[in-house]
Amino acid sequence: MSAQRWSELPYTRVASVAMRRYKVLFKKHDEERFDKYLEDVEAGKAKISAGALLPHEIAAAAYRGEDDDVSELQWRRMVDDLRSKGSLCNCISVCDVSGSMTGTPMEVCIALGVLTSELSEEPWAGKVITFSERPELQLINGKTLREKMRFVQRMEWDMNTNFQAVFDQILRTAVETRLAPEKMIRTVFVYSDMEFDEASGHEDDDDDDYSEDDDEEDEEEEKQRSWNTDYKVICQKFRDAGYGDVVPQIIFWNLRDSKSTPVTSTQPGVAMVSGFSKNFLKIFLKRDGVVNPEAIMMEAIAGDEYQKLAVF
Repeated sequence: MSAQRWSELPYTRVASVAMRRYKVLFKKHDEERFDKYLEDVEAGKAKISAGALLPHEIAAAAYRGEDDDVSELQWRRMVDDLRSKGSLCNCISVCDVSGSMTGTPMEVCIALGVLTSELSEEPWAGKVITFSERPELQLINGKTLREKMRFVQRMEWDMNTNFQAVFDQILRTAVETRLAPEKMIRTVFVYSDMEFDEASGHEDDDDDDYSEDDDEEDEEEEKQRSWNTDYKVICQKFRDAGYGDVVPQIIFWNLRDSKSTPVTSTQPGVAMVSGFSKNFLKIFLKRDGVVNPEAIMMEAIAGDEYQKLAVF
C-alpha cells in the first residue's frame, strides 16, 4: 500500500481489522480487482477474514444505516465460523433497545441479538424477544444485515421488563408447536445495561416464602428473593406443560458499567456476564448455551497461558 502497488494486493490474505479499516481505499485505488474479489467471496470462491472483529464492529456500518458488502461478507463468515465451532441452536435473546442503552451498549445489544438469532434452530431461528413489561416474540425482518439491525433497533420497548412473561412466551410457543423437550430453549440471553424491572410478574402467586418486609433487607437480598420466587413459579409452569426438566436458564449480559446487579452467582437458573466479547460467545458455543458463573470462569482460564498459575 505504501508503495501504491494496489494491483498486487492479495486480498485473501488481508486481516479482518485491516480489511475493515482500508476497504474504502481498496475500492478507490483498485476498484475492479476489489469488486471481483468480493464477488468471489459471495460465490464461495474466495475467503474473507473476520476472526479478530467483534460482532458490533462488523455490524457498525449496518447500524449506521449503510449498505456495505465487506461488512455483509465478514458477518456471514463470522456466523459460519461460530456455527462450525459450537452451537447456540436452542437459545434466544431479549434485546433492550430502550433509551438508557444509547451508544456502544445499543450497538452491541442489537448485533448480538441478530447474531444469536442466526445461530438458532426452528422454531427459534431468526427471532428475538422484546424488552418489555409485555414481551413479544419477534421474527426479525430483512435480508441484509442493515435491514435486520434496523428492525431490532425499532422494536417496541419499555423502561423495564417482566421475565415471567418472557418465559410465558417461550412456553406458549413450545406448546403451540408441540415442541419436543430436547428442542426447548436452553438459554435466554438478556442484553441490557442491567437496570431491570423490580416487578416480578407474579402478583397472584401465594408463595409462603415470600416476605413483604422489604425495609429490613438490603437491595441485593430483595432482588435475590424476588428472582427465587419468580423462578419457582416459572419452573411450576414448565412442569405443568411437560417441560419440567428443560427450564431455560438466563444469562444477564451487562453491556455497560452499572452498579445494578439483578442476580447473584448463587441464584438458580442464572449467570451474569459483564462487558462484551466474542470470546464469551465462544464459551457459550462450546458449552451449547449451558453455563453457570463457575463454568464461565473455568472456561475463561482454560487456555495454556493460564496453566502455570498457582492458587494459594
